Amino acid sequence: MNLADQVKAAGVVGAGGAGFPTHVKLEASVDWYLANGAECEPLIHKDRELMTHFASQVIKGLTLAAQNAHAAPALAIKKKNHQAVAALNKAAAGTPVQLYYFDDYYPAGDEYELVHTITGNLIPPQGLPLDVGCVVNNVETLHNICRAAEGIPVTDTFLTITGLVKKPLTTWIPLGMSVIEVLKIAGGATVTAFSVMDSGLMMGKLITDLQQPVTKTTGGLIVLPTDHSIIQRYSRTQKQMDRIGFSACDQCSYCTELCPRYLLGYDVQPHLVMRSLGFTAMGKELWNSFAQLCCRCGLCTLYSCPEALYPREACIRSMNDLRQMNKGQWQGSRKVKPHFLKEMRRVPLKQLVQRLGVHSYEKEAEFVELPIKPKRVTLLLKQHVGVPAKTVVAVGDRVSRGQLVARVPEGQLGAHLHASMDGKVTTINHEFLVIEE
Repeated sequence: MNLADQVKAAGVVGAGGAGFPTHVKLEASVDWYLANGAECEPLIHKDRELMTHFASQVIKGLTLAAQNAHAAPALAIKKKNHQAVAALNKAAAGTPVQLYYFDDYYPAGDEYELVHTITGNLIPPQGLPLDVGCVVNNVETLHNICRAAEGIPVTDTFLTITGLVKKPLTTWIPLGMSVIEVLKIAGGATVTAFSVMDSGLMMGKLITDLQQPVTKTTGGLIVLPTDHSIIQRYSRTQKQMDRIGFSACDQCSYCTELCPRYLLGYDVQPHLVMRSLGFTAMGKELWNSFAQLCCRCGLCTLYSCPEALYPREACIRSMNDLRQMNKGQWQGSRKVKPHFLKEMRRVPLKQLVQRLGVHSYEKEAEFVELPIKPKRVTLLLKQHVGVPAKTVVAVGDRVSRGQLVARVPEGQLGAHLHASMDGKVTTINHEFLVIEE
């Protein structure tokens, strides 16, 4: 098998985002193959720990992928992560991999920002890195590519467990373990009334069911007190957020002036989108158009707005409205030129952490290798972009860790799924399968 086939067989998906099947990216021939290690979500340190402790696998995965794509390999990392930098430099010695050092700002890990900083190219509006000769993968994805080349499928996710837990740490977690069981690995929550954010405070989501399973794209679990302002904000409905925005937005435009995509030169203007909250359907279509290039980074909502309104959520609603009207494609200018104040308006991560009110929850959460053996896992059949995988086992079957249990239909976009523990299949439905001891 070639590398793309090996990666497909192993069920590798993008570990740093929506879970795009990685074998599809390996079919491209590009100029640059970029590794994204510029981790910028507050409190989460999984990429830093992965690059520190598994540098050789990351570099090997990047090298293999770049060779396959006939591309120049490069890796983005924040210069503050000294141990990871040292480990990567050692692992990259004698390889064509180049390291690019980023300052500590948010969102350094945005792929548009990454591509522009390393290559000087600007991805066209609503475009992909592929449009400018680039492929971008998260460093965990590259680690999994390395393992796939050795015939090892994806059975675990690498994640940080932090916040109000007894022992903040980063480790490998078998896919399908429930959130509440994963928290126990870190000693459990230190308060009774707590809530959990999945994969970040900025671009993550509030977990409403602690029995839900971790997936291939889970990057971290952050425990905060339920009365924390971030939890309260994520608990509000769209109707509540719209009502607050309609009544309070004074069009100061800070949300736009600090928007990373606006500063890169894209015509996304959250303050104009906020006007859609108070206009007729005809007016909404006009103001909604300024949301089309939003990357949902959350900076406008959680940092920039002096009144703590919800411009990011207004942009998401506007994009959904336009898609429902079949007007989601960008019709504006395709010329992109960075704002002359772009570098001066970067948001330092430390300042963002202070603004979010989570400085006291910042912990190192270093990597700890643990022999985790769950008694039960619930494997979602759709942990990726595309169609759900179809089960190839039956209730009552005994399976082994690493065994294929669900396959994506031939010719369709998706990712195979493998057992994350030894056990017996006890439940199968159209959404998940359960394996128990």
